[in-house]
Amino acid sequence: MFLEERLDLTAAYGATVLSEFEVNVVETHNGNEYRQLRHPYPRALLELDFTNRTEAEIMDTLLELYHRSGGRFGGFRFKNWLDYSSNGRKGAPTFNDQVCSEVSSGVYQLVKWYGTQGSSTATRRRIRKPVAGTVVVGIRDDFGLPHQITATGVSPQRWTVDATTGLVTFKANRQRSITAITQAGQAVITVGSSHGYAVGDSVHISGVAGMTDINGLRTRVQSTTGTTITVNIDSSAFSAYTSGGTVNTRPQANETVTAGFEYDLPVRFESNIPAVFATRNPETAIMSAPVNLVELLSPDNA
Repeated sequence: MFLEERLDLTAAYGATVLSEFEVNVVETHNGNEYRQLRHPYPRALLELDFTNRTEAEIMDTLLELYHRSGGRFGGFRFKNWLDYSSNGRKGAPTFNDQVCSEVSSGVYQLVKWYGTQGSSTATRRRIRKPVAGTVVVGIRDDFGLPHQITATGVSPQRWTVDATTGLVTFKANRQRSITAITQAGQAVITVGSSHGYAVGDSVHISGVAGMTDINGLRTRVQSTTGTTITVNIDSSAFSAYTSGGTVNTRPQANETVTAGFEYDLPVRFESNIPAVFATRNPETAIMSAPVNLVELLSPDNA
């Protein structure tokens, strides 16, 4: 069970957040040490102090959540105020912040990297609980150039994000064959009737003969006619188009999907909250014992 709600009660100063790693350490008889990192995903352990809270805050927020989640059984969201953004730890998210991991064709997992992005050995956190409305998505083309693909205006959105899993899903690929490309400040590409492209769409161009400089570039559609799209590529100095080529909307084999986001940690209560939880002080505030939470690496199984 996972409750899609956030523990919205700011911890007092002095709360601690510890990152735990699953490491096996074996020491031989001669003192040599062998270490194995079982997986690259850190697990946050939190000890929170909610001192000087009113009775209503403690009872209506913390204890009610404790009971709704079945104590240690259910999971819920918690914002780690020390690290909650893809841009550093607290910066405003941008579309080129983090490399996403491909799950299946057209489906990508949001990831926060703590080492070389995309490396199989880098420490990373799979972002299962992004904050709704904060996710922006981009694609780096064959040359590593970043392109924002977040839909705006009249452009149809070519991707969606599931705020309960952190999965970014691209809509079905729209592919069209190219029959002509102009040499101009903004290239006009002939793709035939009923092409379905709209202003703002992000498209990738490949397989062109003659005007080979355009291959591997991703760009945004600036305008359309019944049979053409005008794109934001200056092709005036490119060689003349001779034949072939395709336009695609989905990420292609040599491209990298990126994203920016804010996120919550999926957590559960690590310790039971005892019946003698708090005592009233002379100011009629609640003095609470520490509350321990543990991050869930697979919250869908909670």
